[in-house]
Amino acid sequence: KHPNYKYLSDYDKKNAFDIERFLSARLKLRPDEQFAAYSIDLSGDEAAEETGG
Repeated sequence: KHPNYKYLSDYDKKNAFDIERFLSARLKLRPDEQFAAYSIDLSGDEAAEETGG
């Protein structure tokens, strides 16, 4: 067997990639860290109305 076989999901099911856990990861901001926040309103967007979105 390959030396890295023990890291595969075939060897142990806990090694399987969990997409839900990957997508739920959130960045943690420190209190002194600066960031930009944006607010988007698409209610009057013509392109959104044409595509049904």
